[in-house]
Amino acid sequence: MLRGAADRLERALTAAAVPHDVKEYPGASHSFLNDHPCAGDDIPAVFALMTKVARMGYHEPSADDARRRIVSFFDSHLKA
Repeated sequence: MLRGAADRLERALTAAAVPHDVKEYPGASHSFLNDHPCAGDDIPAVFALMTKVARMGYHEPSADDARRRIVSFFDSHLKA
């Protein structure tokens, strides 16, 4: 939905000298980190439909890379 926003954010953070690690995952969509089940009787039908039809939801390769990068960034910038 926001294709190209990562590039704009990257440029803005670089210009402001803010430490960052920005990456856009072209194969992933909104909620790509959400590895919780999105199907079954306890999940509203609209969410199951979004997952199946709109291809929204968990994207394992992107999620694995993003989690690794998040932990690395936090280790570098938030450890006391």
